[in-house]
Amino acid sequence: MKKLVLGAAMLLFAQFSFGQVSDNAVIPVSVTLNSILRLTVVSGGNIQFVVNTIEDYQAGISNSARYTTRFNVASSRDFDVLIYSESATFAGMDYDGGTSTGFPIANIGFLVDQSAGTATVGTNNNTAVTALDVATTAILEEVSGGSSVVNVFDIQWELATAAVLGSDPNLLQQNIAPDTYVGNVFINIVPN
Repeated sequence: MKKLVLGAAMLLFAQFSFGQVSDNAVIPVSVTLNSILRLTVVSGGNIQFVVNTIEDYQAGISNSARYTTRFNVASSRDFDVLIYSESATFAGMDYDGGTSTGFPIANIGFLVDQSAGTATVGTNNNTAVTALDVATTAILEEVSGGSSVVNVFDIQWELATAAVLGSDPNLLQQNIAPDTYVGNVFINIVPN
C-alpha cells in the first residue's frame, strides 16, 4: 500500500511539474513621428501705410504697433523663416484713371523682433532694417519648439524711412503717382 501511495504521489508530482507551460506572444509596436511645421499670423496680417502729409513723403513712416505683424511657429524640428515679395513693384489701383507704374518695394523695410516670445537660441534679422525684396531672405533660424510662448516673433514694418532708403531719394523725390498700391509679401517656414 505504501508503494501505491508513493507511486500515486510521484505521478501527481510529475503531473504538476510538467503541466506548467510557458508561452510567448509577439506584439508589434510602432511609433510615427510626423514633421510639424506650422506658421500662424496672429496679428498684423494686413499692413496699410497711409502717406498723407509732406513729412510722411519726406521722412517716411516709422514702425509702431499699427505696422507690426506678429506670428508664431510650432515646429518639431529646427526651422528657418523666409520672407519675400510677390513682385518688385506693388500694383496701383488706378482709382482716378491715372497711369500708375507701380510702387517700388525697396521703399518698404522690416526688422524682426524675437523678444515677443521666450526663444533664446537662434539668429534673426534684428540688427538693422532690411529693404523688402523679391529674392528670398532668411529672417529667422530657430530651434524646434511650441508656438504659444516660445516661438513668437514680430516683423516691424517701416515705409521709406532713412533706415530703409539710406541715401536713396525719399518718396517726394521719387515722384510716385498718388494711388493705393497693393502687393503680397510671403513668409514661409522650412526645415533646416
